[in-house]
Amino acid sequence: MTEVNTAGRDWIERGTATPARVDTTVEVIRDTAQWDALAPLWDPVLRRTQGYTGMQSYDFLRTWWHEMGDPHQLFILAFRRAGSLLGLAPLQIARRSLLGKPYRTLEFIGMPEEILLPGFLFPTEHAPALRASLLECLAAHTREWDHIKLEEIAANDPVLESLSALSRRCRLIHRVAPLHPCPYLDISDGTDAGVQRFWAGRSRKLVKNVRAAERKLRRSGEVAVQTYRTPEELDAGMGVFMAVEQRGWKRKQGLGMAADDRYEAFYRRLLQTFANHHGARIMTLSVAGQPISATAGILYDRVYCSLQIAHDDSFGRFSPGTLLEYYEMDALLRDGGVDRYEFLGGAPNNKFRWTSHKLDSVYVHARKTDVRTLAHDAYKYRARPLAKDLLSRGGLSIPQVRKTYRRIEQRIEKLLGVG
Repeated sequence: MTEVNTAGRDWIERGTATPARVDTTVEVIRDTAQWDALAPLWDPVLRRTQGYTGMQSYDFLRTWWHEMGDPHQLFILAFRRAGSLLGLAPLQIARRSLLGKPYRTLEFIGMPEEILLPGFLFPTEHAPALRASLLECLAAHTREWDHIKLEEIAANDPVLESLSALSRRCRLIHRVAPLHPCPYLDISDGTDAGVQRFWAGRSRKLVKNVRAAERKLRRSGEVAVQTYRTPEELDAGMGVFMAVEQRGWKRKQGLGMAADDRYEAFYRRLLQTFANHHGARIMTLSVAGQPISATAGILYDRVYCSLQIAHDDSFGRFSPGTLLEYYEMDALLRDGGVDRYEFLGGAPNNKFRWTSHKLDSVYVHARKTDVRTLAHDAYKYRARPLAKDLLSRGGLSIPQVRKTYRRIEQRIEKLLGVG
């Protein structure tokens, strides 16, 4: 265990903080036994953090770590004052390769596999002091990491300035850039009038297409939607989901739950855990008794996170994924108990057909300086944008620019080993 006194600039790498200036101490959690001891305290801190979701909860992150954490190392920071837990930084150290060399990379637990707007669990009333303590702690532990790679941080998160200050202090190569929007839906009004207003607020073309797809599908047989909620039901629902995904495009591209065996184990355990403690559901759409699409999601404090969706490619002409999303949203609206529907960050652009609401996110990369990091930075942030601009000025259309640029880029990346 490492404990650090953040009252001033005096840091203690081992042992306990000096009692003379005890204010905020930071404990570095490096094993699961220490983490499990925080279980009853984790979510109360989370719920005082602005913009939280169930994907930063103890149940979500601990389940992810159980199935997906190996071979990463825990580096959770627990901020305390007078024995009380004030805040948490759910971090891990992973080895990520850059130009053929592995670097110890400090990142959020769950990155980059599965997470939604991860962040530091800093309750509003303590956030300024905790951001200052975070800066000091990370600076004190620079011997343990080479890079900081934090993705999908809310674009307006004040912690971005603290990370910038850390880079200036430690002379790191620091980059912040837009990542992707995280779309969401407001589904808080489940009254009949509220449901009508919600669907009236979607585009006429979208609703028309959904209803046309439904009519077309019904000509092929009886259409049925089934919802699985209890742990026992979800176990059966996962079997249906995996069967549908086996017949879909994600399987062919190595995405979704079919990406590897660990993903299926993770989602099975996650849905069971949330069904017992919070809420979870799988929904399936069938025609003539055959499942053709499926969705899976978790519910936490009235926020529903849509985790996965799959459909049978042979029924693609009926838009079964879109149709099931329609049924899912309508059911959540009418059931009540849900205020917000999250599509997750990096959602395909077609998710914006449902909503115009979004949260913008950025990524932060801070790297210690050496030949490889300088070369990577020069390529990614100087040469690559310049090449794209020159191609565009050459009179190529946007699709041609993208195609030509990507072909050149792939050759350069192969040569340099840049990911």
